[in-house]
Amino acid sequence: MDRSLKFWRDALVFKLIADVLRENLPAYDEVMAMKDVKVRVAMLKDPSDQTMIALLHYHNPAPVKREMGNIFAGSSVLAVQTDDIEADYAKLKELGVRFNSRIVDVVRDGKLAAKIVYAFDPDNIVVELYQPTP
Repeated sequence: MDRSLKFWRDALVFKLIADVLRENLPAYDEVMAMKDVKVRVAMLKDPSDQTMIALLHYHNPAPVKREMGNIFAGSSVLAVQTDDIEADYAKLKELGVRFNSRIVDVVRDGKLAAKIVYAFDPDNIVVELYQPTP
């Protein structure tokens, strides 16, 4: 969780609004279909205050690592819109964030539609930086 918070809060400038340990909550056991859930929950808001994400670190049941990648069923990509993809890319590179490629121009119908690049958070979840063309 601490590595993930460093990425989301410090590198991507999401605002941490809660960081709590939850346990002994029957509602969590039921909704998560698990028993005796103990989970650290960090809630963050994006810099525009329009979207929240929740990071979960399970203490019980023990977390299970799985292979990550776009080809696998159930994989996900979180897209984060930026106004300056070049500056964000440079900052994240300097912080040691791993990327799949360089920034790529998305051309549709002969026109530049956006610039994108895939970064990886500390758990190898794909985070797409996306800058639409004005």
